[in-house]
Amino acid sequence: MSASMPFRALDLMVLADVNHSDNDFRFFDDNGTEYNQADDGWVRRRNSDFTSLRTIAKVGRRGGTHRWQVHDLHDASHKGLPGIGNFQSLHSRFDTWRNLTEALFYGPLSPTSAYRLRAYHSLERGTFKDLRGEVGAAQDHDQTTTRGIGLHGEYVRHMGNQRLATLFLDARQERFDGEDLLQDGAPEPNARRRVASVGGELESPLGYGLTAHIGGQWEGFDDRFFDDGNFVPAAPFSPFHDQRGLWGARGGLSADLGWGWSLKTHVGRYVRAPGFFELFGDRGAIVGNTDLTPETGWHRDAGLQFRGRQSIRTIEIVAYDNRVEDLIRFVQNSQFVSRAHNIGEASLRGIETRAEGRLGLMRGISVSLRSAYTYQRAENRSAFTFEKGNDLPNAPRHHVQVHSSLNMGPWNVHWDLRREGRHYLDRANLRTVPARTIQGMGLRARLGLGLSAALEIRNLTDNQVADLWGYPLPGRTVQLSLSLEHPSTLISHVSRGTP
Repeated sequence: MSASMPFRALDLMVLADVNHSDNDFRFFDDNGTEYNQADDGWVRRRNSDFTSLRTIAKVGRRGGTHRWQVHDLHDASHKGLPGIGNFQSLHSRFDTWRNLTEALFYGPLSPTSAYRLRAYHSLERGTFKDLRGEVGAAQDHDQTTTRGIGLHGEYVRHMGNQRLATLFLDARQERFDGEDLLQDGAPEPNARRRVASVGGELESPLGYGLTAHIGGQWEGFDDRFFDDGNFVPAAPFSPFHDQRGLWGARGGLSADLGWGWSLKTHVGRYVRAPGFFELFGDRGAIVGNTDLTPETGWHRDAGLQFRGRQSIRTIEIVAYDNRVEDLIRFVQNSQFVSRAHNIGEASLRGIETRAEGRLGLMRGISVSLRSAYTYQRAENRSAFTFEKGNDLPNAPRHHVQVHSSLNMGPWNVHWDLRREGRHYLDRANLRTVPARTIQGMGLRARLGLGLSAALEIRNLTDNQVADLWGYPLPGRTVQLSLSLEHPSTLISHVSRGTP
């Protein structure tokens, strides 16, 4: 349910969304014997239920030419962890609670300059319970809490001759705390990260339809971490203190070719420090690794783009070539537990295409189409012979997405297709996740008086598919929803059901 309305000088919006599913779909199980088809069969997914609640509240006000907004988001979930292996977990649970509160202030400072300020506070708490060691390597009952606070400021100035300069400052702090709920008095790992960054961008026309873009930033890190990425209660914790500075730079050119066409090219260097999720995991099937080092890379891309106002709205073709050292990737082990690792050297090359169009057939009837295709060769170039030249984990080479719809006044019919190529879960390319194709279709009708109904069928052909991590996904799913909007306050109520 959501509601949006003005109240005196304030703009208000609230939303609440509750979902529950047993998620006990059937999937084809090879019983852990890939080459023995005699023991294969259909089984039901167990301990896969979930209940979730999301609330959003927004309030804003304009004061002259300036405006402020405050947003608050809460997410809570309670779910089972069935695991990825053939012996499904029956009792493991994972509960999460997330909260993000942010305040925005923006407006002009002069006829040629403006500002934007953002302050935020975040909290994420996860509780993993695996008392029988069904998912992890041992008995586990942990609670982890990550807190963050930050401030971001931007200053934008028009410098004449269509030149635009942007400067920004950013300061933030993150803190991680872990607690072992199985043992009283067990060591409680904690970590703290402080980051300060400064940077800027400049956009300047060069004449003859050419525009130059340059930018860069510097980040300073002050980290205090415990030196144990496995979070094993019996292991000693040795805190360490690390300070480092990371920098990146980028430059590019764009050319207006006329008739809606433009050409863009960029080159840049970046450095990315590992995030807290990669460092500490979620205590479930994702294990942290505090030995990670920042990844460094050079990226190059060139693209041709068309923007139209007639039937063809968008055409875009982009080729890219990225070279990365110490690439951070999650890799799954034989116990179906994923851990982030640095891969010595990697190459990511590919082509991305996108097109969007809309065709009016007759009065009140139109057809729209959106499509995208990506080819990516994500190659492991580390020095180890058993993995050099292999595909990187969780990196399909082909990705196709198509969405088409037929609009007939109050009626809308749509069809979707998404296909991902085969990929691998490990660095040796021995554990394969087959290619998957998922189709869906739906019907939506506006019934009048603010009431609308929708019918959606996902995985239309009932294919046996898995996600990027190898987890089985549901087969054919039918969903019916009713939506009621009150025009005076823009209150919307949606109810869903899955037969």
